[in-house]
Amino acid sequence: MAEAFAAEIAKSLLGKLGSFAVQEFRLAWGLEDDLARLEERLKAINAVLSDAEKQQSKNDRIRLWLHMLREVLYDAEDVLDEIECETLERRVVKTKGSTSRKVQHFFTSSNMIPFSLKMGHKIKKIIERLADISSLKSEFNLSEQATDCSHVLHEETGMNRSFESFSGLIGRDEDKECIISLLEAPFKQKRLPEGGIGCLECLQTLFIAHCENLEDLCEDMQVLKSLRKLVIFECDSLISLPRSIKCLITLEELFIIKCEKLDLMTIEEEKEGKIQPLSPTLRIVLFATVPATIALPDQLFQGSAESLQTFIIRDCPNIREMPECISNLKKLQNLEIIDCPRLSKRCIRGTGEDWPKIKHITKIKVDNDDSGEEISD
Repeated sequence: MAEAFAAEIAKSLLGKLGSFAVQEFRLAWGLEDDLARLEERLKAINAVLSDAEKQQSKNDRIRLWLHMLREVLYDAEDVLDEIECETLERRVVKTKGSTSRKVQHFFTSSNMIPFSLKMGHKIKKIIERLADISSLKSEFNLSEQATDCSHVLHEETGMNRSFESFSGLIGRDEDKECIISLLEAPFKQKRLPEGGIGCLECLQTLFIAHCENLEDLCEDMQVLKSLRKLVIFECDSLISLPRSIKCLITLEELFIIKCEKLDLMTIEEEKEGKIQPLSPTLRIVLFATVPATIALPDQLFQGSAESLQTFIIRDCPNIREMPECISNLKKLQNLEIIDCPRLSKRCIRGTGEDWPKIKHITKIKVDNDDSGEEISD
């Protein structure tokens, strides 16, 4: 996979810092100052990245500097992903067993205190590393260029109400107006109109939430050429996912939460035909409360062998086993299996039938596994 431009990673991080999950976290746990400093560092570095990336072909020191910067940016991305996952997982826990109650607070459990301390420590370390790298940029006489990230931040921040209303997204302003007018809450239709979402080529983030009558998504999702994050939340009547979801070649984050009737195997194609794997850029996947799913689709993982880093399965009691191809996910670092009794039993460290498939993963958390460390050998 080609190495990403540092400017693109920095822009993505600035968008994540404005996301509903990170905003809620920073307010709830007093990390406003740390995350504000991180944002300030990112903006300062981002201002010279365009010039640095132009000059790196002629200057080995700048090329090395960009490489060092990318490593820190990837670590920062991991931390923000962890915060976002924790936010969404806690929403599942708080809403479990009550479809009528709308949750207004994400973080009430006492075990959020050690988590917030751990995140605060990681953020401080990243700020220190960015400060060291930033101090070197003056040696290269790089030109600063005005970079407007406000459209990313204010549009993502606008998603704060996405779970309480219907949807939130990032994209062109006209795209945003179009999608909101198309999917006004409460959404009573059983199917999204063809040509509705698919016309939004610049859409980067799509939330579909609280659509109690929605049974099917439209089949024209392949037109969403810029989509990076897809969240489907509390769509109790949703039966299937369109196979066109596998055409989302830029998708990095997939969250499917509280979809009681959804069978994830519906994205599988017939074995006789040409199999098309899911996005080759997928980094993080969360499935929570999808009890109708009894198996995980192989094609979910086949395209993500070099990209998937975090996989979380929660409250999926009927999933029977891990697919064979999970052993090919060499970049997978974090696996969590919570409230999935059948799957948990098969993934017990050392003795579970599926342990050989997952033993290469660095950090494994399985409930009811008292065998000791989460870190594999």
